[in-house]
Amino acid sequence: MFTSTIFAVIGFLGAGYSFVTSAISINRGPKCLMDNSTWGYPFQEGDYLNNEGLWSKCHEPVNVVPWNLTLFSILLVVGGIQMLLCVIQVVNGLLGTLCGDCQCCGCCGGDGPV
Repeated sequence: MFTSTIFAVIGFLGAGYSFVTSAISINRGPKCLMDNSTWGYPFQEGDYLNNEGLWSKCHEPVNVVPWNLTLFSILLVVGGIQMLLCVIQVVNGLLGTLCGDCQCCGCCGGDGPV
């Protein structure tokens, strides 16, 4: 059970990394070909999430802004769910480590030692 807890903590760290990276990527916007024929991040000034008119600053790749938002939104949600499941597994593993199978003392509704 303790090994399960260790792996759940490692999983939580990985899911947290994915969550943070997705949030930063959504905030920063995609890298694309801009008006001045250079590749960069055109959305440093302005709120491109609330103003779809700014999306025209990206000329190539085609439809990169909706693709970027869709991809990183899905990764953000999945990372959050993974972190929640890992926290539940950590609690479960710690309880299993501390309590064991609870058959010796009857604390889990068992009838005691068999």
